[in-house]
Amino acid sequence: MSVTSKKVKKRLAILLLITSIAYIALIFRLGWLQIIKGEELQKKALLQWTKEIPVEPKRGTIFDRNGKELAISASADTIIAYPPEIEDPQTAAEALADILEMNKDTILELITKKKSSVYIKRKVDSDQSKKVRELGLKGISFTQESKRYYPDRNLASHILGFVGIDNQGLAGIEYYYDKYIRGYPGRIVSETDALSRELPFGAQDFIPPKDGFNLILTIDKVIQHFAERELEKAIKKHNAKKGSVLVMSPKTGEILALVNKPDFDPNEYTNYSSETWKNIAISDIYEPGSTFKVITAAAALEERVVSPDTQYYDSGSIVVSGVRIKCWRHGGHGSQTFTQVVQNSCNPGFVDVGMKLGKEKFVKYIEAFGFGQPLGIDFPGEGKGLFNPSKIGPVELATISFGQGISVTPLQLLTAICAVANDGKLMQPFLVKKIADNNGDIIHEFNPKIIRHVISENTSREMREILESVVTNGTGGSAKIDGYKVAGKTGTSEKYVDGKYISSFIGFAPADDPEVAILVVLDEPQGVYYGGQTAGPTFKQIMEDTLKYLGVEPEKEEDESRNIKVPNVTNLYVQEACSALIKSGLNYTIKGSGLIVAEQYPAPGTLVVPTDQIELTLVEGKTDKSPVQVPDLTGKTIKESQEILEIIGLKTQVIGSGFAVRQDPEPGSEVELNTVIKIYFEQRN
Repeated sequence: MSVTSKKVKKRLAILLLITSIAYIALIFRLGWLQIIKGEELQKKALLQWTKEIPVEPKRGTIFDRNGKELAISASADTIIAYPPEIEDPQTAAEALADILEMNKDTILELITKKKSSVYIKRKVDSDQSKKVRELGLKGISFTQESKRYYPDRNLASHILGFVGIDNQGLAGIEYYYDKYIRGYPGRIVSETDALSRELPFGAQDFIPPKDGFNLILTIDKVIQHFAERELEKAIKKHNAKKGSVLVMSPKTGEILALVNKPDFDPNEYTNYSSETWKNIAISDIYEPGSTFKVITAAAALEERVVSPDTQYYDSGSIVVSGVRIKCWRHGGHGSQTFTQVVQNSCNPGFVDVGMKLGKEKFVKYIEAFGFGQPLGIDFPGEGKGLFNPSKIGPVELATISFGQGISVTPLQLLTAICAVANDGKLMQPFLVKKIADNNGDIIHEFNPKIIRHVISENTSREMREILESVVTNGTGGSAKIDGYKVAGKTGTSEKYVDGKYISSFIGFAPADDPEVAILVVLDEPQGVYYGGQTAGPTFKQIMEDTLKYLGVEPEKEEDESRNIKVPNVTNLYVQEACSALIKSGLNYTIKGSGLIVAEQYPAPGTLVVPTDQIELTLVEGKTDKSPVQVPDLTGKTIKESQEILEIIGLKTQVIGSGFAVRQDPEPGSEVELNTVIKIYFEQRN
């Protein structure tokens, strides 16, 4: 074999080897592309010879509890451009800019992008859509999207929230329940050529969207209107910075209305400050002031450290760990029962109650009523309040007892008061009753849920009676409603800015069988700022309208002119006491024996009818009760005065002669046994 032949064979072998290696490499490459990368490449290829137009689902409707629409969705045109199909981008951009009120250069940049399709403007109004269609521009097309509308504009805006351009919930109920009401999008798939132009006879595939579910809220549109109207009036009348109203069913925890002012129009939410979007009734905290005394009173009655008839004496202030805490009333309220302490909203009385409860028990009840923690309402951004038991000393315990030094959300406070009204059952507040499909079939129903029992039914009954007396005989008189028993409590708290206050009123009705509970809060009212004078009338009007709307029948009106105020006859001679009662047109019964009236029931100042009996308890000899209420000795002789004071355990210092004209301490004061009472006597002309 020649050398040339050997070289040829060698070269052929090398060529065969190289070719074999190449074929093997190609086989491996083909396997890699077909098996390993096949699915991915298929998707990329599909994108190159098809184009997709998304089809939005219809967002579910939001209804009030009676089926009235609060948020609806309607179809709106979205304008899409297919850059490869546009023949004259400059002319198209100029024509579209005029109609769509957009910058020409912005549109030109969009329609010259190297993309198969781009959005020009989404969810345009019908007039703009019509004008663009009339242009007949090649490469400009339309798809329908769902656009959210709120037919009542600002009504319930803080509850509903709003949605973004992509139909996604951004705030409120729209955000919290987005996965239920948003639905699932569909799409239209069309075949295209290499330049992404739609093929005239290419295949099209339509995948329909799945519409979202509907929500039925606990909100009543009519009650919501009552609350919004009256809060708006109150803010304007008192020039308040802002305000909130919450209306709730005490028995179920359903929120019937929720209002914050200022508010916003969710149809145009971008035109408002983000601060106005916040639902302050659920998220913001404030010092509740005297409305928190309801919690202190309920805890004290439950622990039996007081009873409705427990006697107190308010001199105008009380000292705790060297700090003097004053009563809002100059000079104090004098002698009073615990019921009257609540009626008068007496701070020193509540400080004494808080001290008797003690830190451990008081903290237990504060936490049991739901303060310092979220309640779990179905709404985003719920606040938990500000309450730190580890920082509570004697002074802090005293101030918390009358609502200072603790911060709560309006929702927490109203939910707690509902527990007081509802036999001690703390209900979880909620805003959505049902989730339903478009056929009306219920997908899920939310039922009332008891978080815990806080106080007994007996304590709840006592508190209902005491809070009713606050409205009939105490500081809550502005909330009286003819024909209805209303229970309530005023509140006025000073902010950390001098001269700025938060006024409030909280209550429920009917007092003996509560159907509705309402909280009204006004932030920084100008001029008169007391809760009874500012928030009280607002509470009254909302409550009255709501009770009548719900069909709660008023009780048969009593002739209030026949009501009689019980006089104070304690520490009087029995003859004088009986004479005073007869003069007032009241009947009486006597318990025990003796000369002096030691106790009376009902308490002084209570309104009764002439048929009611006043029970007098007499003492024979000295009493052993301490402190003792100093009687009014005006007009008495020296002998009579000495006799009365001796029986009730007090000593006498006589100054002058004749008949008593004044005394020190003054009548109504509470003093210890054996205290010397100075009595000044003068001769009558």
